[in-house]
Amino acid sequence: MYTAIKNVSKGLMAAALGLVLVFGGSAFKADSKRVQYTFRYNSTDKSQAEVEKESNWIYSPSSAGCNQVQQEACIIHVDQAFVNTSGTPTLDPSLNLLAAPYTATKAYVTSSDDGDMDIENRTAQ
Repeated sequence: MYTAIKNVSKGLMAAALGLVLVFGGSAFKADSKRVQYTFRYNSTDKSQAEVEKESNWIYSPSSAGCNQVQQEACIIHVDQAFVNTSGTPTLDPSLNLLAAPYTATKAYVTSSDDGDMDIENRTAQ
């Protein structure tokens, strides 16, 4: 009888541990519901200083046309934490865009404080 109770106890403990692992592990899964906003560069001045200004980027959810050549800013996909979403979405200054010069008058995006930002640069026009 004691052995039967001991085996049932072990079974219940194993089941409880299994539930803890299933529910506890799900808390550490990658966020599959990450929301990003798409912005297109919108200035005729394509210098490094201007590319780094968040105000020169406009919300454009269906933008395309970047060929991934590191010469000129084109499109960025930014996490919602770096976007002002009241009204038309705009980039928050906390994004801290960084650009590198391709020439004296053209620059492309290299990074930002959004470690998950997707960058699409293009061939200089």
